[in-house]
Amino acid sequence: MTGRRLLWLLLAPLVGLALITFPLFLIGGPGTDAEQARLCRQLLPALFPEAGGIEIIDAERGTGSSVHVSFRVGGEARDHLISCRFGGIGYSAAKRDLVSVTLDGSGLGEASLYFLKDVWLSTQDSILADPGMKRTRAGYFQLRRVQAVALQHLIGGLPRLGILALLALATALIYGLLGRINLAFGEFAAMGGIAASLIVAILAILGADHVAVAAFLALGGAIILGAGYGAVTGHTVLAPLAMRANSVTAREEAGGQPLLVAGVGLLIAVQEGLRLAQGAGTRWLPPVEGEGFVLAAAPGFEVIAHPRLLTMAAIDWAAILGVLYLMFRTRVGRAWRASADDPLAASLCGIDPRRLLVATSALATALAALAGATIALNYGGMHFSGGTMLGLTALIAAILGGIGSLGGAVLGALVIGLFQIAWSALHDIAHWELATFTLLTLALILKPGGFFGFADGAHRKA
Repeated sequence: MTGRRLLWLLLAPLVGLALITFPLFLIGGPGTDAEQARLCRQLLPALFPEAGGIEIIDAERGTGSSVHVSFRVGGEARDHLISCRFGGIGYSAAKRDLVSVTLDGSGLGEASLYFLKDVWLSTQDSILADPGMKRTRAGYFQLRRVQAVALQHLIGGLPRLGILALLALATALIYGLLGRINLAFGEFAAMGGIAASLIVAILAILGADHVAVAAFLALGGAIILGAGYGAVTGHTVLAPLAMRANSVTAREEAGGQPLLVAGVGLLIAVQEGLRLAQGAGTRWLPPVEGEGFVLAAAPGFEVIAHPRLLTMAAIDWAAILGVLYLMFRTRVGRAWRASADDPLAASLCGIDPRRLLVATSALATALAALAGATIALNYGGMHFSGGTMLGLTALIAAILGGIGSLGGAVLGALVIGLFQIAWSALHDIAHWELATFTLLTLALILKPGGFFGFADGAHRKA
């Protein structure tokens, strides 16, 4: 089986995931805000302190910023309904501000609302007394407990697989043309994440609080910013260094030190710029995730999947597959592969190396920015230095796959990501970077060129 066929075989399940979950992003975000539903549930123990038990039946989003929770008290057959209205929805900063409460159609007075909001909800007791959300489904299929736990870890790690693959692919794109590593892609990811957070915050201030619209604009803004920054960087930094000796023999004449130093300089400049722009702390977005659904069940364990997490992972893999198609099936891809294999012959055939490098830099930086935006929208924020280790991990993935090979970079990211998911499930997560570097060392001892590289590791396969 050829390497390319093996890669597409491994990516086939992710293609199916993208086709299934991408429409979820188009039709909107979660129906019920999990945090608002939780706050509404936490009111019940204070309203029914003598009850023999509170059973939550269902929670659904009402009109505007309201949430309806149906429940039963003390084993009664009668259903009750509590409706909570908040100051905002989605990414709005007022989404936790409880405005009014209605119990079985009767509104609570201002005094009762004050004590519930400012006295009861502000205590740890309200969190401990949360009756919890009843799962209405037993799962689409049954698994053994070990299988269910493994599936839950895999679902939770899907965003990381896409993030590492995006950054590894960006690294391979630039290395294929220059023959040198750009160390700044982790910082470009941090730039995209912070830009996405800023766009969401601005939209919330302007009142655009629909989750899907805000996420779509944040992703688009981060990608556009990354592409623009990459084009400027390619035109003003990479191209002059790579083409300074001879436009025909750019990669051979440029030498490694100037480009490596430029990469380190970009890393420091972008990281320090982000620190000055955002501050030393992280600007966290309010959580907007829904309750999720039970995908599978096992004795004493449920596999929970969240549509937004799956959708973000699907968007990342749709971008990855789109870039791979671009590079293997279009004229632009043929120009890139020709210049990566033989820049002299490519230039004699009419390919402009400077223009190609600027376009590749824009594409690679846009992929890194998309990775950072995925981090911000999935996990709530991005630290100004949070991309450094992530970029190094993606570099490891690109080397493992055969540095300069696009398919190898994606395959290497899958291997590294799955290894880290398995490590976090079985061992202390604090040591997974050490374990990842150890894996790279062992892999390169056995196969110096990586998955798609040459045996001696001295050549690259574009």
